[in-house]
Amino acid sequence: MQILANIGVPMIGAYWPPAWLAFIPVVAIEAWWARRILGNGWGKAIASTFVANTVSTLIGIPLIWFIWATIQLRFFGTAIGLDNPFQGVYAVTVQAAWLIPYNRDLWWMLPAAAVSMTAVFCIASIAIEWLIMKLLQRDADRSSLRQWAWKANLSSYLLILAFVIVFLVLPRTSFERITNAPVKFVVDLVWQVATLLQPPAGR
Repeated sequence: MQILANIGVPMIGAYWPPAWLAFIPVVAIEAWWARRILGNGWGKAIASTFVANTVSTLIGIPLIWFIWATIQLRFFGTAIGLDNPFQGVYAVTVQAAWLIPYNRDLWWMLPAAAVSMTAVFCIASIAIEWLIMKLLQRDADRSSLRQWAWKANLSSYLLILAFVIVFLVLPRTSFERITNAPVKFVVDLVWQVATLLQPPAGR
């Protein structure tokens, strides 16, 4: 995870890689829910949830973070301090995508921001995976698909959050060597777009 003294902490580096690690158990959890709610056999349940989670993990998470971080850096990127509870909440909710470098407080800000991001990513994944499953299982009852999307993602994102918290605590140098390239690409892209959106100097 990249922590820049003057720029902050792009939380995609703390969140996305653990989501990859959790991918297989997440598919297993959501496949179980597909069997329970949609009446799928194991083959259909695993295949469809694998596709749905591939889209939500590899595209959904970075896309939602990209939008969030770009808007934050353009409109809400100013450090307002941590002098009161409101400012603390603001720093780990509105500014959760790209944390302001309050270095002495990152020990609690990182997990708090991870919780905020989990809520947002979970809601986005519910919508994305519901749509994918709707396309893959055209014969399924629509209300059952909605029930599956909510229950499966609420369960799986609790697991992903646990992976993220562990990832924040444990040494991860070797794993970061593998994940650095895609994370750096997304972070650099957000920074470039946010810079382009800045108004010209003097306005």
